[in-house]
Amino acid sequence: MRYQVYMADADLSYLSKLELMLFRDYGDQIELHLITDSNYLDYLFASPQMIDILVISDSLWKEEYKKQLIPNLFFLNETETPVQTEVRAVNIYKYSSVQNVIHTIGVALKHLIKGSAGKQEKKIVLVYSPQGGCGKTTLAVGTANALYRLGNHVLYINAETIQTFLGKENDDIWGNRALISALSTGRFSKEVLEDNIVKGEVDYLRPLQYSLLANGIRDMHYTSLIHSVKELLPYDYIIVDTSSEFNDFKAQMIAMANQILIPCLQDEQGAAKMEAMLRNLNASDKRKYVFICNMYRIGEKNLLLDTPIWPMIHYKVPYRDENTDGKAEDTNSGYMEIAYSLV
Repeated sequence: MRYQVYMADADLSYLSKLELMLFRDYGDQIELHLITDSNYLDYLFASPQMIDILVISDSLWKEEYKKQLIPNLFFLNETETPVQTEVRAVNIYKYSSVQNVIHTIGVALKHLIKGSAGKQEKKIVLVYSPQGGCGKTTLAVGTANALYRLGNHVLYINAETIQTFLGKENDDIWGNRALISALSTGRFSKEVLEDNIVKGEVDYLRPLQYSLLANGIRDMHYTSLIHSVKELLPYDYIIVDTSSEFNDFKAQMIAMANQILIPCLQDEQGAAKMEAMLRNLNASDKRKYVFICNMYRIGEKNLLLDTPIWPMIHYKVPYRDENTDGKAEDTNSGYMEIAYSLV
């Protein structure tokens, strides 16, 4: 099977550089189409097309193209400011290195190839930050939604000492006594787990109405819960949202997780908290530890710049001043970029 990859930009010499590297790495697995003419794009997209990946200049994109329902869409941006659009897309700064552009597209290709080859290994993704109020839970749920859009079966678990779920606090969402009993002992059955999971695009484990302390539960027992979910239930990704204190439980979860998402803000507290974390945690494994500047505001003072953290930042998720009614914006290109990096 050859995957259909389309690349559209007015600069043919630029596309030729991408073409050379894509053929070098994936030549026997792709059909590559280069387009420089906007009129031809209009003609092409006037009828349904089978496109696996579209890489298109932001200046050539038109909103009517979204009817094609392209599963992997990448915008080549002339500036570092991401394109805001209703479609799910990943923004790539055109004038970053060609290697960086190819790496980003390659992640999507590898995901397609893995999907056709069979089931992937189940992964645990820990979302942790020493900084409170940095948008950690919104990031966790947004990334979970983006992973779902990529065709994965995803479970979200809130393992904070006091738990909520994005404005859904009502009598119907709380975990039952069987879950509390299992968390108290660290022993879980498939039946108890299934009874306490709410199904949706992204499934979630029912949170606890009262704190772990009030329920007589040690947070360490969440490691047993997560291990049981991985062994007993058919999820591709388990997203674990944790509170900001660093303790034995966090150390165990860091060891257990395949990857750790670490969001922070660009303010004074963010810089101080992240520097303190690095004094206590060896985060040199760049594949495992994914640092994210969350709610990033272009043009505002960035106090991370003069710290060891800034060179470690993988992604900048832009700030959005809008009411999402508790639903994470999985269309945000930052979440999609993170999701692609996890697959």
